[in-house]
Amino acid sequence: MTHIRTATAYMEALAESGLAKPPTTQPELRRQLAKLDATIGDAEPAMYLRPFLQMAEQRGADTLPRFQLNRVLRGAWFDPEFEALGLAALGRAKTDPRRSSDQAVIDGYLTYFPAQRPAIGSLASAAYDAANRHEWAWRTRAQRWGLFRPQHGPSKIARDLVALDVEDVAKLLRETGLGSNLATSAFGRAVFAAICMTTAELPAREAVTPQDNLLRLFDSDALAGQLDLLVRALLEPWLNEKPAPKHRKVISEFLLDQVGDPRLQKARWDQIARSLAESIGEDRAREIPKVFKRWLTEVAMREFFRAIAKTTDRPDQWAQREKFWMAYLDGGLVSDAWPALGIRARNRIESIIRQSGERPEYAIIRGGPASSSSIIMQIGDLRISEWSDNGSCRFWNDTDPKAPKLYANIYDGGELRTTDGRADFEYESHVPASPGWEGKFAEIIYRRTSIPHPKFGRGRSRFGR
Repeated sequence: MTHIRTATAYMEALAESGLAKPPTTQPELRRQLAKLDATIGDAEPAMYLRPFLQMAEQRGADTLPRFQLNRVLRGAWFDPEFEALGLAALGRAKTDPRRSSDQAVIDGYLTYFPAQRPAIGSLASAAYDAANRHEWAWRTRAQRWGLFRPQHGPSKIARDLVALDVEDVAKLLRETGLGSNLATSAFGRAVFAAICMTTAELPAREAVTPQDNLLRLFDSDALAGQLDLLVRALLEPWLNEKPAPKHRKVISEFLLDQVGDPRLQKARWDQIARSLAESIGEDRAREIPKVFKRWLTEVAMREFFRAIAKTTDRPDQWAQREKFWMAYLDGGLVSDAWPALGIRARNRIESIIRQSGERPEYAIIRGGPASSSSIIMQIGDLRISEWSDNGSCRFWNDTDPKAPKLYANIYDGGELRTTDGRADFEYESHVPASPGWEGKFAEIIYRRTSIPHPKFGRGRSRFGR
């Protein structure tokens, strides 16, 4: 697109010099200008633009032929070093306005949108004048969205985009003149940021479609610097509600690919929280990664119990255990859950989980029965290890050095199966036939954490009280 503009400007310069034009030149010129009215083009590569601007700076804006002047108007804003040249070019374009120069000013404004630099005031004013000087698409765009009001233009477009479905989003982007890929212009990237901020503040029921659109609009290379805003837009509406499983899976897949698992890549998620804290405050920013961690914790527990139910030879007993632990999960009382799979159990369980469309993360157990697995849970300050092959369950205080660490890659089976530990360690069993085990387990957890079981409450002591 840059080459077309340059060629068009050059054709105009030839005409202005009195050189004859072929009969087809003027109609072709009009066709090319009509195309240029439609959307902005790609930025000229810096490796070509910088030496040209340096040459133009030496010659001075007043001496440049029109096609070179337009190139300056379009590209001088890519680096603050050339802003003085750009402002001089704006002055010349104002005293001797031409349609091609007006288009170049608009292109330069939208492509580089130097919103935080002093030049933005003069550039925006010149672009506004250029847009209103002709009967063309840019005049309508300026009036409808305030494109050339730097503090308002991106947010006005974002408000129009946020409630549209994918087909209407593409149509509206063409109408704005920004093209189909917001990432190609600085103004487009500002619009993307505004969509993120608007979406983040929506009620959960209204956030689904805007979140889907953001995922389609995201360019992982050009918009990487706005990933923190996108994370906020995808998670904040769900602080107090749950998305539908299909929508959660889509968001989870994206976040795992782009950011990673917050349980395993804590440093990266902490960095995102720090970045968000600058605009929304530290307390609010810290809650956002917790939404994703809560989803992953729920998936880990549900899929572990579901997979074991498909592989156990005692589904009746396992169903009781699943109901007991799921009540804590459904009550929002399990803060962490991490499966640890036996070497032989690994492939079968992983296959069952993957069939659900989830992406399981888990540890491997070395030592002990190769077909047995465990899930390590955190309720309050209590670390719990529940086993798949028997009724043995262990309870540690999470400050106990012998307690199994959360989110390790490998666990020693003997340490997870121990029946001996420090004073804060307890061991209980609930099979093959131990009626009332739920009350005993609930009592241990309540005594240690003051957290009642949603169904069994404080439980009952082993002495029947």
